[in-house]
Amino acid sequence: MPDELLPEIAEVTDELLLLFRQAGAGLDRHGAFDSLALRVHAAQRVCNPVLSRFWGAASPDEPSAWHEIPPVPVQAFREVPIVAGRAEVVFRTSGTTGGAGRRGEHHVASLELYRAAARNNYRRHLFGGAAMVDVISLVPSPATVPDSSLATMSGFIAREPEVARTTWAFHPGRGVDLDAFREAAAAAVSDRRPILLLSTAFALVQLLDGLGRERSRLPEGSRIMETGGFKGRAIEMDQATLYGRAERTLGVPRSHIVNEYGMTEMLSQAYDHVAGEGRRTSERVLRFPPWVRTRALDPADLAALPPGRPGLLAHFDLANAASVCHLLTEDYGHTTEDGGVRLLGRAPGAELRGCSLAAESFLRALGRGAGARAATS
Repeated sequence: MPDELLPEIAEVTDELLLLFRQAGAGLDRHGAFDSLALRVHAAQRVCNPVLSRFWGAASPDEPSAWHEIPPVPVQAFREVPIVAGRAEVVFRTSGTTGGAGRRGEHHVASLELYRAAARNNYRRHLFGGAAMVDVISLVPSPATVPDSSLATMSGFIAREPEVARTTWAFHPGRGVDLDAFREAAAAAVSDRRPILLLSTAFALVQLLDGLGRERSRLPEGSRIMETGGFKGRAIEMDQATLYGRAERTLGVPRSHIVNEYGMTEMLSQAYDHVAGEGRRTSERVLRFPPWVRTRALDPADLAALPPGRPGLLAHFDLANAASVCHLLTEDYGHTTEDGGVRLLGRAPGAELRGCSLAAESFLRALGRGAGARAATS
């Protein structure tokens, strides 16, 4: 455990490390999640005066359940470091959504906690049934972009015992390295070893465009983790079309293409299915580990919406114990009756009134008051 953690956070972090390594066992018991969430919330209020002021102004009553804790808008990560103690690493968003000229920063106090939160989930969804794999990453290496949470997670995956070798085939600025991909794919074919291809949606399109009519059939049992969408990119493609192209060009069936959803501002991820389990693309539903809870909130007033009704997604992630657990995103989607999440894309600007009001409230807690609207528009 890093020495930089404040005592109140260090105590609950030790408990969370054990919980995550046991895949969240026991969190489904009645009241177990609420109990831990309220303890984390109390520790965050003690350790972070800004959060204490924000929560005190937003809801003067003490919460009795996780969903009564007001979510902090992700815009807050562009305004001030949110961390209990000193950060071991700072992850930065790939760009800004509001044009304010700042990248969001997630100050992470414990990389060990991040790895523990991510590991059980990616192992279950990406490695299922594979004895040994070669990794080809179209995500930059963590050595190249140490401030990328996705690159850091890709580095975790590359160090798993089932990984025989890893090829980093994407470079910031230059994009996909087709020669490196071809060489790594040929080596895996020669060794008859499946490939785990890690890629953003944008990089996967770039790979497929670069291969053109060339068929680069990956070994049987290969799988793809696709993430990231097309935010800020000139090209765009719906998921079904992208997966169809990948199947035709790379020979990886859609049942082996797994969609991952994550954010710089949170340390847990959601996946839509286990590689190799047949699912129709239209029915894919994202699922977080048991230490995350998600609601869709009305964009106008942030009132909770029932399953099936789309709104702004808010996630409560216990892995964010040293920053802030309850996050209000600008992602648009809905929950399902059984606790899954359907992501519908980014919320249009006109739908963000509730998010803007929450951001203004946070900025007032910083003492910035009247400048709030300009800073978040």
